[in-house]
Amino acid sequence: MKFIYYSIFLLFISSVAFAQEINIDETLANVKREVEKENYDKALSLIEPLRAKYPVNEDIQTYAGRIYSWKKDYKTAVKILSPMADRNNPNPEALQALVNIYFWQEDYEKCISYCDKYLAIDPKSVDVLRIKATCLEKLNRDQEALDLIEKSAYIDNSTQAFRGIRTLIGRKAKNAVSASYLNISTSDPGQSPFHYGYVEYSHKFSKSAIVGRANIGNISGDTQMLFETDFYQTFSNKSYLYANAGVSTGETIFPVAKGGLEYYFAPQKKFDFSLGARFMHFESDDITLLTGQVAYNAGIYTFAYRPYYDLSNELFSHVLSVQRVNEEKERLVRLELQYGNVPYLYLYNNFTQPLKAYRVGVQYQHRFGDSFFVRPIFLYEYEEYIPGEYRNRFNVQLIVTKRF
Repeated sequence: MKFIYYSIFLLFISSVAFAQEINIDETLANVKREVEKENYDKALSLIEPLRAKYPVNEDIQTYAGRIYSWKKDYKTAVKILSPMADRNNPNPEALQALVNIYFWQEDYEKCISYCDKYLAIDPKSVDVLRIKATCLEKLNRDQEALDLIEKSAYIDNSTQAFRGIRTLIGRKAKNAVSASYLNISTSDPGQSPFHYGYVEYSHKFSKSAIVGRANIGNISGDTQMLFETDFYQTFSNKSYLYANAGVSTGETIFPVAKGGLEYYFAPQKKFDFSLGARFMHFESDDITLLTGQVAYNAGIYTFAYRPYYDLSNELFSHVLSVQRVNEEKERLVRLELQYGNVPYLYLYNNFTQPLKAYRVGVQYQHRFGDSFFVRPIFLYEYEEYIPGEYRNRFNVQLIVTKRF
């Protein structure tokens, strides 16, 4: 009889133990569901009893540490994960969780140290290699980051996973040279084309940049030069000021002297604004343009409106644009619609008249390698060249840039 009682008792104990095992799986499944809903407090209330009951179960401990990190309670997360990561045989999951925590906290030195510990176990982890390279870039240890990227190419015979980091490093280049050619031709009726070109050099400082540019123009056999400089000054609130000044060797193709000032600011995350003016002095006339911009940033797209008002001639021009940017590849496509009397690229002469012009233009930028850019631009105008008479006008431009 006692044997029967003992057998029933042992069967009961086994059943309870089996039920508890099922309980762990069910509880962890519930925890996962709450995490997916970002109900971290609820998830922690479910997993904490498991942590207390199974203190040596590192899967449970690591998962709890991750939940605390997702909740941004980094102090508690580190306290849970560090003992498993700092021992002689570290837990890889705990190491990876700490890599993420210190990266999110922008403690890049500590993040790199845990990346190294993880890579000693799994040297082919692209995710951890990418985080380490990003940390090196953030610390301005750019050459180390590039060396790491090159060494990592053997993993999948490419560095595609690191393209964004390469772009960030490339943008730190302080110098750039550009050259451009612009051809303006007309048809129905036509006239001899206008030719414009420039070469420029730009240099970036910590909070400012300066550009020097030499322009040349040729119209009907007459050639003139314009020398100008641009200056950009950034401020702590991410706004910046643009200033321009230039003088020319002639009086018709380019203004005798020119200047400009514009302030760019972004009071809201998705909106950018600017206010400014352009001034051009010709031998027989002065032209002042008031301008500004409002732009809405919707992810990779930017929608913008910019008006120009000519104070001297009381004329308005309007520009609507849509731009699509691939930040990683530094590639852009831009569509512009214009109406008014402000010629393309402010190549404003002193023969301005209150005549209408409708314009549509497209431009594209492509980066070759890490530092060479080509930007073709095409703008078509249907312009009123004398009152009541219209013709076709084609603006074709190519800009090439090398940064270093």
